[in-house]
Amino acid sequence: MEYREKAEKAGEKLMEYYKATDWKISKISKEVTVSHKQSAEFDGHIYKAECILDGEPDEIIKYVIPAPFGVRESWDKTIKSSEIIHSEDEDFFIVRSQTHSSAMGLISSRDFVDAVILKHLDDDGIVCTNSISIEHPDCAAKDECIRGFNHPGGTFCVPEPGDAMKTKVVTFLQSDLCGMLPRTLVETALPNTMIDFFIGLKTAIDNDLLHKPPNADDKA
Repeated sequence: MEYREKAEKAGEKLMEYYKATDWKISKISKEVTVSHKQSAEFDGHIYKAECILDGEPDEIIKYVIPAPFGVRESWDKTIKSSEIIHSEDEDFFIVRSQTHSSAMGLISSRDFVDAVILKHLDDDGIVCTNSISIEHPDCAAKDECIRGFNHPGGTFCVPEPGDAMKTKVVTFLQSDLCGMLPRTLVETALPNTMIDFFIGLKTAIDNDLLHKPPNADDKA
């Protein structure tokens, strides 16, 4: 199956999760709510985190996707490196990313190879990413980290009714981190990671990193 088709099919599955109502609250921190439910893809949970942020959907989504189409690496402290290894256009690309270790070093660095498609749901004004991990001939696993697998996931940027300058951001994550990790550790770490994601995203938006010239802070 072609990579783009895999990402499209991941989007269909993600829409089912987006419309689902049987979520259970995992954690609430400040303005961020994290919920979970049993994944239909693997023996684990899918997590949903949501928060209302300042900005329009088309702008906020650029904070979520990697360079050169977005600015995620400039603020997301969980990412050690990120590289787009193939792109057909700005709406479809394959990205290889490596994470830093987490949970005070209990979870070592992981790398992922994901097919990502950017979609505009015109009827609702929603902008979203749909992604899924793939195998790619140019991306063998690295010795210094463990290859993980992301089941269908992504981020929805939804216009907030009554306020054109606010957006509800909903992120879905169902990562198989592989390796010999206790489930309790993973189920503690992933909600915290999603909360940290939103804290970093909000800070980046507040600092307007999307429009800030590179190295602006270094200039006298």
